[in-house]
Amino acid sequence: MDHIVTLLEEATSLTTTSSSTSQQQPQQPFVVLDIGCNKGYTSADFLDALSPGTNMNPHTLVTAIRTIAKEDNTKFDRDGGVCNDSKKALNVDRTTVRDVEVHCFEPSPATYGMLIRAHEKLMPKETNSNGSGGAKWFIHNKGLHKVNGEMKWHSACAHAVGDELCTIVEEGTADAITVPVVTVDTFLQETYPSSSELPLVHMLKIDAEGLDPAVLEGSMNVLTSNRAIMVMFEFNPGLSEKGDHPHGMWGRKGNPRVTLIEVTNWLDGIGYDCYLDTHLPEESEKKKGVLDAPGLYRITGDCLSKEPNVRGWANVVCASRKYGNVAARLLELATFVQT
Repeated sequence: MDHIVTLLEEATSLTTTSSSTSQQQPQQPFVVLDIGCNKGYTSADFLDALSPGTNMNPHTLVTAIRTIAKEDNTKFDRDGGVCNDSKKALNVDRTTVRDVEVHCFEPSPATYGMLIRAHEKLMPKETNSNGSGGAKWFIHNKGLHKVNGEMKWHSACAHAVGDELCTIVEEGTADAITVPVVTVDTFLQETYPSSSELPLVHMLKIDAEGLDPAVLEGSMNVLTSNRAIMVMFEFNPGLSEKGDHPHGMWGRKGNPRVTLIEVTNWLDGIGYDCYLDTHLPEESEKKKGVLDAPGLYRITGDCLSKEPNVRGWANVVCASRKYGNVAARLLELATFVQT
C-alpha cells in the first residue's frame, strides 16, 4: 500500500491509548510477519520503511533476483514483482537502522531457494552475525493456516519461482508436494518462548491466495489480545472462480465461503478498524476509461454495508484501536463512502 511508510512510522512510536495518560512503550525488536512472501518485495518494503540504512529495499532486491537468474541462465517471470514493485519510491530517510525482525513465509521450495540466495547477497553480515541487534530477514519454507501439520500444495511450488498457482490443493491431487503448515499463534509461541506474553507484532501481512480467512483464524490469540498493531490481508474473490484452478475462500464459489464483511465485523468486535485499500488504475488503464478513485475506504462502522465488487484484487488494512496514534493516522488517510 502507498501509505506503508507513514503507518509504520506511527507504529514505531507506539503511543497507546489503553490508559488515561498516554505512555511511550518502546518495544524492540520491531516484528513483521510477511505471510505469502513470494519474491520478497513486501519484506523489502517493510525493511526500507523501518530500517532504511540496512539497504534492503525493492531496488536492491530486484538487482539480486536478476543476478541469481543470470547465474542460473534463466529469467524469472515478473522478476520485478506483479505490480512493478521494484520501481516503488524508497524511504527518503536512507540512514536509520533499527532492530527489526521480518519473518518471510514462502511455501514454494523453488521460491524459498531463490529468497535464501537473495538474502545471502543483500544481508551477508546478518548471515554471519551472532544474532544480536540490527535488521534481520528470516525466511521460512512454511505455509500458514488455521491448523498445524502438513498440507498438499500445487506441483508448481516445486519448480517455478514466484508462480501464483502455488496454493493448497486437495489430497490426492496428482504431483502435489507436501509442505509444513503452522498457525501464526504457534509460530509466535515457538519463536519467542521466553516472553510471558505473545510478542508485539507491528504488522501481520497475509497474502495466502484466497485462504487469508484461515490464516486469520490461526491468529486468534494474537488478534484477540491486540498484540498485532496492524493487519493487512488480500481480498480476491475472483480466485474461487478462476478457470482450471479455482481456489480460495472469498467469492461466490469460495470453499468454504467467507465474506469480507463477516471478517471485518469480527475484527471490529475485537478492537480493529479496517479499510479497503484498492488497486489504483495505472495511466494506461485511465486512457481506456478506468475511473480514478481514492485508494483507502473505511469499512468499519457500517461504512460498507454489502460485499464489495473489486477490480482484480484489493488489500484490506486494519489497525488496533488500542494503539490510537496508528488508528488515527489510518483514519486521516481514508475516504468515507456509504454503500
